[in-house]
Amino acid sequence: MKDLYKHIGQKIRKARKMKELTLEDLSFEINMDWSFLARIETGKAVASIETLYKIWSALNIEMSYLFDNKDLMINEIVNKDLNKLIQKLPLKEKQKILKILKIIIQE
Repeated sequence: MKDLYKHIGQKIRKARKMKELTLEDLSFEINMDWSFLARIETGKAVASIETLYKIWSALNIEMSYLFDNKDLMINEIVNKDLNKLIQKLPLKEKQKILKILKIIIQE
């Protein structure tokens, strides 16, 4: 998940710099502490949907700009989580899951 936050922060920073705004300029416009905005941009803080809305509105960008490539990132996160869960299971349970997955995807 941290990669997703970092990705969104990088997109915000890029858009802000393209608009030639400083952290202080943007934070003033959206009524936010500049240090919190800096942490969002580095992926060290998680922005709420409301905060993201304020940011993309102030930067005049589409929400989808922040989340492009999200399918790839979400896929990566899900794969990691699945692998962690499956590794913990005994072989028989893994085999059951494999059968279920084959039925679901009709392989």
